[in-house]
Amino acid sequence: MNELAEINQRRRREIEAFRDRQVAAHQDAFVPKLVDYPLPTVKRRITEALSERWGEGWLIPQFDLIERDRYGGDIALKFPQLLREGGPKVFIQKHLPWIVEVLSGSALADVIARIETKGMYINLTLSDRWLLDSAQAVAEFGDAFGGNDSHSERTFVVDYSSPNVAKVLHAGHIRSTIIGHVLSNLYEACGALVYRVNHINDFGGFGFTLEGYRRFEEQFPEHVSANERLLEIYRIRRTAERIVDDSTPFEALSADERALLARYFPEVGSTAELTACYREFVAASDARFAALEAGDAHEVELWRRMVGWSLADFEQFYNALNIRFDLIIGESFYAEAGQALVDACLAAGTAVIYTQALADEDLGALEDKCLAGEITEAERDSLARLIRKDVGAVVVPLENGERYVVRRADGRSIYATRDLGAIELRGEIFAPTDSIYVVGQEQQVHFDRLFRAAYAVALATPERLRFQHLYFGFYVNAKTGKKLSSRDTVANVNHLLAASFEHFRARLSERAEQTEDEFDRAAHELAVGSLVFNDLKQDMKTAVEIDATELTATIAAFEKSGGAYMVYSACRARSILRKYGRKPVPAEQIDDFEIDDQEAVLLLKLQQIPEKIVAAADQSNPAVLVRHLLDTAAIYNSYYMRAPVISAGVANPARLLITQAVQQALVNGLRLCHVECPAAI
Repeated sequence: MNELAEINQRRRREIEAFRDRQVAAHQDAFVPKLVDYPLPTVKRRITEALSERWGEGWLIPQFDLIERDRYGGDIALKFPQLLREGGPKVFIQKHLPWIVEVLSGSALADVIARIETKGMYINLTLSDRWLLDSAQAVAEFGDAFGGNDSHSERTFVVDYSSPNVAKVLHAGHIRSTIIGHVLSNLYEACGALVYRVNHINDFGGFGFTLEGYRRFEEQFPEHVSANERLLEIYRIRRTAERIVDDSTPFEALSADERALLARYFPEVGSTAELTACYREFVAASDARFAALEAGDAHEVELWRRMVGWSLADFEQFYNALNIRFDLIIGESFYAEAGQALVDACLAAGTAVIYTQALADEDLGALEDKCLAGEITEAERDSLARLIRKDVGAVVVPLENGERYVVRRADGRSIYATRDLGAIELRGEIFAPTDSIYVVGQEQQVHFDRLFRAAYAVALATPERLRFQHLYFGFYVNAKTGKKLSSRDTVANVNHLLAASFEHFRARLSERAEQTEDEFDRAAHELAVGSLVFNDLKQDMKTAVEIDATELTATIAAFEKSGGAYMVYSACRARSILRKYGRKPVPAEQIDDFEIDDQEAVLLLKLQQIPEKIVAAADQSNPAVLVRHLLDTAAIYNSYYMRAPVISAGVANPARLLITQAVQQALVNGLRLCHVECPAAI
């Protein structure tokens, strides 16, 4: 067995041991049943009572939460099944009387205080006792509130962040890291078994890095770190490619680019000389990669060191965001499995070698489309170049005449080889029901073809394994709306985090008495929470604005409308509970109370949180939960200012219980969004 195969064999044993621990922990974890929460329980009771009276099967009302001060109730009921019979007129005449009779009966008297009909709608006002008991339920669920069993039979592999070794993190990696981490939290909160995987590119294009490191070892600038040498090699490659592959004239290069080429190719004086030198370099790089892929000990040893240098660099960013992965697995782990899979597909006929004859057929079809006006000449020429490039490669034929290249003509693996190998190995090791890829929108075509190819070669079936590529919008300049470059984005995000830390550090030191370490920890949590929450409150596919020129205004806006605002709301509730200094009186012991309109809306917002968590997980969209939490916090802040919880040293027991429920619900919801509520507030 070669060196690389031995490494991967050891790594597989480690991954399987982690999997076994994860499965055991998942089986032992307490997960509340969604149907046991107060609001789903009410919906079920109403549904059962009406279905029994209807007698024609399961009658499922549509439940819409409404506001008392605007609509005179808490829940509006609508009956799409019954309305299909003859519309609103028939419904009102035939069904409305018996529905009102059931809802007014003794079986639901503890829940429903008042019923009002408005055309085809029935508005229900919930009882004060039920509403106060719902606050008690939040407290009793405690840290488990919001968690549920809706996805308890599902296993998710969530693939996110995915940086390239020997390169810097860019905008896509930042958003992928934030979104992927929070989505994993949501799936987990819904009872799923979740594996958080950072799928790093530690293989593709690595021959160039290995060759460059050895070739230029004596030419690197002094005092340059090991990882900075890898980044230098990448800059050499990109600059040379501009000349050789993109036909950029020397004169168009920047002074820094010309200096870079002069340092590493001092003998080159023309485009022709650089082309010859670069082609020789590429050939040597290909040989290095072939040796690495074959497990050559000499190449594997240097490769392992290089991967370690990059991971240490990435870790600084992950530490800044306080984000951890379950597993960091490189593409190299899947290469051997991918190659074996391609061989098996060739033997089974689900993959074929793309011969010149097949290419000629496709070129002919392309020409016919052009003559028919279905594509332009430019499109024909572009597609023809791809066809000629693929001759000799192994492809998986897809529907509509498309093909998915899974191995190069020279037998070397490519991204597709390793991505298919990843699907196969993840299936063997984790048995996922859902495979989620949180990767930039520029990869849409790749993942569409990857998923179709996986089904085509029978790696999975849609019934057994659901694939999702979740992409996201860009970071843009807040003033111009233009996309920020990767380098600018990383610099701006790091700058924003640092400036936010200083802002919150100064704010906290003015209003609390804590240790310096506590202040620092709280300021860091607020800075991260503001960045993360601002990102998440928008739909993933929309752009995120950053204004690096006016950080003070940007931070202030984040504080007012994002994570910090939410944290302050939760901490305000917590400070009231601390002031009270003991456990609130349970709801069952509170007899003299009245729930006003705003309290009813607030309590129903809290009771919606478990369902919002389910919806956010089902839609793979954190914004569903984030926006609901923002609405809830806004209502509580208004309520807190209007209705004192403790007055003249005397606590209102009902308001205190509501405050306890708000604090618990917001803290739990924020934690899912990777926002912590620090003690030093």
